[in-house]
Amino acid sequence: MRKWAFLSALCLLVTLFLTACNTSADSTTPSSTATSTTAPTSDQNYAEPWLDKSTAEQPDYPLFEHVVITKIYADCFFAEYTFPSPTEIKVNGALSDDWCVGDQVACTYENAYYDHATNRIEADLVSIEVSDWQPQPGTYAKPVIYLYPEKETQVSVNLTLDGKLTCTYPAYNNGWTVTAAPDGTLTDEKGQTYNYLYWEGESFAQYDLSKGFCVKGEDTAAFLEEALAQLGLNRREANEFIVYWLPLMEQNPYNVIAFQTDIYTEAAQLAVNPAPDTLIRVFMAWQAADDFVELPAQALSAPERVGFTVVEWGGTEVK
Repeated sequence: MRKWAFLSALCLLVTLFLTACNTSADSTTPSSTATSTTAPTSDQNYAEPWLDKSTAEQPDYPLFEHVVITKIYADCFFAEYTFPSPTEIKVNGALSDDWCVGDQVACTYENAYYDHATNRIEADLVSIEVSDWQPQPGTYAKPVIYLYPEKETQVSVNLTLDGKLTCTYPAYNNGWTVTAAPDGTLTDEKGQTYNYLYWEGESFAQYDLSKGFCVKGEDTAAFLEEALAQLGLNRREANEFIVYWLPLMEQNPYNVIAFQTDIYTEAAQLAVNPAPDTLIRVFMAWQAADDFVELPAQALSAPERVGFTVVEWGGTEVK
């Protein structure tokens, strides 16, 4: 009897142990009926319409190369540029299990479409590989800041740059503080006068040349005169912009020109005290080209200059 009692007790202990193990496993394994909140997995097909190929453009220039995977489906994946951009990219083609969300990859592709209205791209995957590409620092060339208060005013200007300043005039000592006159003349604490605040720097910002203008080198001056007026620069400001950039551009067969907005203002944040009534910031990214490049034109506009007005212009050559 003692032997059978011992065996019964042993069986009971084993049963309890196995029950506890199964309960523990169930508590860490998602229920098959639970709702998933994770990113789409590779066993799902993407079923929603993405863009209308009958109205989208098929550009003859590259739309992307180095991208970061954001979602993976069984029949496609989604990606974004390695720099801030509103453009969303859908690449048709199944990925192997080697690839994960967050991977930076280099793609070749075909049958690419671009919908300008929605900033969406769709293409068919040809090949994919790991990308270790890193942006090289670009140069902010001669951004200058004009101050036009309604009456003589002491103004402080601070610049937060996603890189480093390489040259300033007058010297930037944790900011600039000057007395500004309505005609734009600036006077520092030592009585020295300036036409504007000047700075140059380096940044890892990646500029968007997918929209803009392709201009013959010989037509660059005329183009800039018209474009800068639309962007809100007065004749003096536009003249100083053009005489700086024209010698670098007019001898090229063509120049691809794109005026940057959010990408620039987020990379080079400007704080002015007192706050201006009107702020105009014009930043031109451009690239020399041997042949004409077809791209959608930008719409250029500017606010009306009222009250205390601050104007900045600058640019960079994209290598």
